Amino acid sequence: MSFRRLFNGVLLNTAYVAVTMALVSAAGIAQDTSVIDVSAEAETPVVKVCAIPGTALELAMVRVPATNGQKAFWISQHEISWDHYDVFVYELDKPENEDVDAVTRPTRPYISADRGWGHANYPALSVSHRGAKAFCLWLTASTGTDWRLPTVGEWRTACELGEIDAEKAQEHAWLKPNSKRRTHKLASRKPDRLGIHDLHGNVAEWCRRGKGEDDFVLAGTCYLDERIDCEMIREPVPAWNDTDPQIPKSIWWLADAPFAGFRVVCEALPEKKSEQREEEKPSGEKQ
Repeated sequence: MSFRRLFNGVLLNTAYVAVTMALVSAAGIAQDTSVIDVSAEAETPVVKVCAIPGTALELAMVRVPATNGQKAFWISQHEISWDHYDVFVYELDKPENEDVDAVTRPTRPYISADRGWGHANYPALSVSHRGAKAFCLWLTASTGTDWRLPTVGEWRTACELGEIDAEKAQEHAWLKPNSKRRTHKLASRKPDRLGIHDLHGNVAEWCRRGKGEDDFVLAGTCYLDERIDCEMIREPVPAWNDTDPQIPKSIWWLADAPFAGFRVVCEALPEKKSEQREEEKPSGEKQ
């Protein structure tokens, strides 16, 4: 290769780099490596599977990276299923310490709470925020790690980072146009960018809104809604339990809110009881 050709090649490469950097700067694309790292992390979902002592159950947890000044946290990959909630309600576990025995458990439902829509691998529904909170206390006592319901801010962060295209919502969520007005099996739609299933559609999810003892709302859309919406909030109302014949009415179950479910979060997972794996996002819907 002649010196002139080599020299011209260097000039062209230098010009290409300069133009590329100028375009990046003009577009306002962040060049900070921490921002790039967060994006790269979100592209490859990080999932840890946590065993629940005293049971044969596990919880798959997805890491939500730190963003907008909010710390990173872990959120359950799926809404809490009947498989998990039944073990808690019907005391099918083998408590390993006195703390587990001390947890107050919900009364057993007086009717089939799943409405005949499906049980194994289906989301628990008609659960009140007190029932969801009690489940978190049970997990905490069982594992020795703090579990809780997400805050509205955490839920919305996970939702926004999931980046689901509204035009492709039905590929990811069971909504009114495709749900036939009922819930469906967990993870039977595609996951979002973080690797989370059913954050939209299926059941809406209990979240803490403020510091009050009962300041909880349902976040997100459910099977009755037309579209996905990270800002969607449902305020609990007495009508959600109108047909409960008990006196006083149950504090654990909402007879007229089959759209009420939940998922859990924690800031640190149990040590030596979790197995980490990377998951590839499915190319299509699970059957």
